[in-house]
Amino acid sequence: MKIQSEVVRKIDMILIEGPVRDSRMSIDMDPVKELAESIDEVGLMVPILLAKKGERFEIVWGHRRFLAHKHLGKTKILAKVQELNESQIIIMRATENIHREDITPIEEARIYQTLMTDEGMEIEEIAKRMRKSPGIVRRRMDLLRMPELLQDAVQKREINYGVAESLWKLGDVARISYYLQFAIENGASVSVVRTWVKDEQDKQRRERTDVEGGGGTIAVNENIPQFIACQLCKNPVELGKDTIIRACPVCTKQMLEILNNV
Repeated sequence: MKIQSEVVRKIDMILIEGPVRDSRMSIDMDPVKELAESIDEVGLMVPILLAKKGERFEIVWGHRRFLAHKHLGKTKILAKVQELNESQIIIMRATENIHREDITPIEEARIYQTLMTDEGMEIEEIAKRMRKSPGIVRRRMDLLRMPELLQDAVQKREINYGVAESLWKLGDVARISYYLQFAIENGASVSVVRTWVKDEQDKQRRERTDVEGGGGTIAVNENIPQFIACQLCKNPVELGKDTIIRACPVCTKQMLEILNNV
């Protein structure tokens, strides 16, 4: 029997395939387990969406709900079934995923890239469909041009987009790696990283001037200052020049309140 444009029914989970093209790079199973507990208590409130693929089905959206059902050992799941072509699947999945609370900037960028390469969309059309500004779409897609180590750090939420964007300006992967490690270890803010980058670029300009003027040899990364963010004013402070004060939580809180009100 021909399936109508949309039918809601229980589908055997063994007949369901995961998303063929998914921008999600990894799935945290802890929220899936929490979702499974909720489903076990109150049931599935929102059906998943499936596209008919011959005798089988592909998940358009609702992958985590599907995984939660698997975790519970269920054999059927409530689903909407639609007749969709590949283009419709890509656009519908993108529209759903782009508004996930847990989406990372890299995953967001991959969604835009898919719409551009597979659907031939221009940035302005992507922005309109996804309800984003063209500037945001461009900046996100720039992430995919960054060195892999920066993409990986953003994906793992070790640094934010602004820090990655600033470090990218260093150009040299070795220098990026050097400062990236400090940014991750010290939780550096964008303003601190911009200071690092400016100092490094100024140093490189001085070194080039010395070489052109016969100034001698250069030792890369020699005496590079290391900065962290001040926990009070957030300005950069060079390691070794910062002050460590050991205090109990109560005194620390009171001291911070006093200093912040000065």
